[in-house]
Amino acid sequence: MTTAITLLLGHLLGDFPLQTNKIFKLKTQSNFGLALHVAIHLAVTALLIHRPLSHWPLLLVLGLAHFTTDWVKLNFPSKNQAAGFVGDQFVHFITILLLSIWVPDLPAILPTWIMIPAIVLAFIPAIMIFFWVWATQIQNSSLKDDSMCITWASVSLLPISQRIGLIIMLIIALAGSSTMLM
Repeated sequence: MTTAITLLLGHLLGDFPLQTNKIFKLKTQSNFGLALHVAIHLAVTALLIHRPLSHWPLLLVLGLAHFTTDWVKLNFPSKNQAAGFVGDQFVHFITILLLSIWVPDLPAILPTWIMIPAIVLAFIPAIMIFFWVWATQIQNSSLKDDSMCITWASVSLLPISQRIGLIIMLIIALAGSSTMLM
């Protein structure tokens, strides 16, 4: 169970607050940008694991799976961006589930009582990004909706979710450092 929790937290942090606009743009322009995104994702995950180098096979498979999933999404985009977002996240979560079956007890640096609330908090930016994708899709569609709510969501949700994500990462870092001092 610790594997699923650790990999999920690493995914939520690496795929949302740490995927800045600049990283996203690089990711869409080249395989180097995509590899950089995956490297950041793996670095965050590795920081959550005791002795991460001893778990290099798991990290390698996680990185290859993440790269492949994102490469397919970028090279074969869905016409419905919101559905593409959900499909992409579903594949990432299935990967985490399968890796958790392969290595069920990955030793995490944070106790479960910190990681579970951190995951709940980390879902906030993920949900906000989904609504941003959806609002942007509606605004750019032939059924263009210029309501204030859709316009606000398409303009504001991305930067708000990134700020919230960075605050959540700071909270996790502080909680992690305080537990290491105990």
